[in-house]
Amino acid sequence: MTNKHDKAIIAFSGGLDTSMLVPYMRENYGVSHITTCVVDTGAMTEADKKAVADRAKEVKSDEHVYIDATQAFYDEIIKYLIFGNVSRDGYPLCVGSERLIQARETIRFASKNNIYLMAHGSTGAGNDQYRFDLVAHVEGKNIESVAPVREFNIKREFSQNFLRERGISVSDKAKYSYNVGLWGVSIGGEETHQAQGLIPEHAWHGQVDTRIDSAKVKITFEQGEPIAVEVDGKTTEGAIDVIRTLGRLGGAMGIGRHYHLGTSIPGKKGRLAFESPAADILYEAHRTLEKHVMTQSQIFFKQGVAQELGRLIHEAYFYDPLADDIRAFLTSSQKRVSGVCTVYLKPYRIESVTADTPYDLLTASGSLYGEFSDYYDARDAQGSAKLHAYEQLLYAGRKNK
Repeated sequence: MTNKHDKAIIAFSGGLDTSMLVPYMRENYGVSHITTCVVDTGAMTEADKKAVADRAKEVKSDEHVYIDATQAFYDEIIKYLIFGNVSRDGYPLCVGSERLIQARETIRFASKNNIYLMAHGSTGAGNDQYRFDLVAHVEGKNIESVAPVREFNIKREFSQNFLRERGISVSDKAKYSYNVGLWGVSIGGEETHQAQGLIPEHAWHGQVDTRIDSAKVKITFEQGEPIAVEVDGKTTEGAIDVIRTLGRLGGAMGIGRHYHLGTSIPGKKGRLAFESPAADILYEAHRTLEKHVMTQSQIFFKQGVAQELGRLIHEAYFYDPLADDIRAFLTSSQKRVSGVCTVYLKPYRIESVTADTPYDLLTASGSLYGEFSDYYDARDAQGSAKLHAYEQLLYAGRKNK
């Protein structure tokens, strides 16, 4: 296949498929200048950045670009996941949610630098292909998005041999694959390819520190956002660093280990192991605080709205105006979600959460649940209970008659 474009950008991770794409695009798409682009959404260490840059040089990229999009990932996605305690059947969108930001920043760089061809390493089985192609269609204007691995049904063995034949090193196939992100880690292996498989202890990304038998953290929320966390008397400020701190501590305690079975947009089922310690701890604290300050109607209605936001993000409806509408609602719902939650942790579990907030409805004056209320008396309650039963009484009588 040939292409008129002489420049291309590759959404680059340094893994097998994106490494293969550099020489493959030259030879099969007629590209003479290739830019590899890695978009960091908050999980890359300095060592990671250097390793990816070194790999780009090894595969002979003409230019390598590093973009830090951590703040954008938090501001546009994670913040609203927290507001809504969003998950897909318990899976808090650990890794897939960041692909939208990665795709967008790659496309924006390409647009600014007159690059009209973007390649990504997506296969035809998962949801990442929709995320990358979506952004290219909406923001890319004249940018064409291609996925050779998908389009030519390229297998892992082909990619390995393709690189070796060109003198490029290929690491031995690891038994487990890891997608490490700010919001969590997904893990794949032969065990996750079957319904009853469980990965062994050593395969988890966060290894348990047996010296930690308990922990207590204090998380400060301001209008739904986690703005500070205190651990062992040390306070860390800023939502992103709060997430990182809770991720490290929770991971060292084995908190947030789960399995997820989902269905991709094409309809293929996939199973994975994942670790979401920060999400688990923040959701539990945030949910508890909401119960103290929100009405029951708010809580129940918000659950359905949040579920829909999870679907939109997971299934690549990033630019659907409904997503903006939901963000606006969730932001409004958080006006009183401020206070300090104390979270008590034990190895592998969150034991309990307490909340201290000036908006607490539990301790509102004139009422104690199950005990008394100064606002109404027993006669009011008796009449109210009778009226509550009235419609159901009518229906039951008609049905019996």
